Formats: sequence, C-alpha cells, structure tokens
Amino acid sequence: MNTLVIETATSIELLAASAGGKTADRTAASRVSHSVTLFTNLDAALDELGIGIRDIELLGVGVGPGSFTGIRIAVSTARMLAQVLGVPLVPVKSQLLYAASAPAAPGEFVLVAFDAKKGRVFGALYRASDDPLSPIELVPPGDYEIAPLAELTRGGRALAVGDGAEKYRSELEALTPDCTLLTGFVPSGETACRIVAGAYAANPGRYTDITAVVPFYARKSDAEVIRDEKRNGERKG
Repeated sequence: MNTLVIETATSIELLAASAGGKTADRTAASRVSHSVTLFTNLDAALDELGIGIRDIELLGVGVGPGSFTGIRIAVSTARMLAQVLGVPLVPVKSQLLYAASAPAAPGEFVLVAFDAKKGRVFGALYRASDDPLSPIELVPPGDYEIAPLAELTRGGRALAVGDGAEKYRSELEALTPDCTLLTGFVPSGETACRIVAGAYAANPGRYTDITAVVPFYARKSDAEVIRDEKRNGERKG
C-alpha cells in the first residue's frame, strides 16, 4: 500500500512516503515550526516517488508523547488528510518509531528520551528483539525523570536516543557506563512506513475511525495545571 507517515513530537520532522517498494524519506531536524515545513516536505516526497496525494492509501502518525505543539500539528494534519482521502489512519507512539530505528543488536536496551523540560523527559525503554520493527517495550512511553529509566539498563549494553538523552548526557554516563548516546539521531522514515503498514495489515478494521486517533500528551499542559489549581482553590474557598 502507498503509505505516508508524519511524526513531529520533537524538533525532528519525520515525513516519509512509500510506494512501489521505494521510500522517499524527508526526515530531518527543523529550526522552524513544523507547520511551516510539513507540506513542502510532503510535496517533495510525493514528487520523488512520482505519485500524487490522492495515490496515498494508508496514513500513519506519531501521537507522542513529546512537544504539545508538535504532536498537535502531526495529529491534526494526519486526521485532515485521512478524512479528505478516505484512508485508514494508524497511530503510533513516537518513542517506538525512534526505538525501532536505533541500530541496536538483539538483547540490547534502547532508551528513548525527548526533552520534557522541568528536569523530566518524555521517555520509554525497550529491548531490541530479533525483529527490528518490534522492540520489546519494557517501560511504556510517558513522563519520567531520566535516572530511573537509565538505572534499568544496568548490567546490559544500551543505546540512548533523543534530545532528552542528549540534554541529560552527564546523568546517563554516570548511571550507565555501558550506554552509548547517539547524538543527532534521526529516526528512519522507511522503518516508520514499515511499522505503520505492518500494524494495518495485522488488524485493518482497527484503523477506520480517525476520531479515535488523538494526541498522547502524557502530562497536563501548564495552562491546564493553572486552571486546575484555580478550580481547586475556588472549591476550598
């Protein structure tokens, strides 16, 4: 199936399309809002494959957790395209796309960490399996401090990816001497397309309702926290 995948939970913009056994991967770091570059990269990917947007038969989207704004851009764009094109939409946790792209040998840990500010990361921990597309999830994607994730890798070799892993490099090196940080890591668009296509093939009926595809933020926004504190204060008063 002709497949398009979008993931923008960090400053890395993953955009890739596959058709006829070929993949056009436009994944790269972006210094501006993904809303500025997304459709330019989409057009370039489709042109490279020699197809139009109407030829896309399957969509995939990274739902986070990560940057609130980035997740909203990816999910809203993917839902709009899926509705216009009338095609299925497969949601994928963003950390899985990074973990499956990491060059880990079977049995090695893969720690994925996106910077979540406030001393925390949107992270997850996996163990590479014999199937590169299906790393074993040990700690599900969520909002964590990086130390507990790193400590779980002790006694084994590990790879760490993501801007959160880079930000807390000193903590990783102190806690996990056998952990290799891959700086500047960029996930594979080809891998993302294969994951989405595989998920759809395994259960096609699961991905027909695009309204079920929603952002996974893993924490409340600052505005929501302030709102809830205000409401709690009003109740106590």
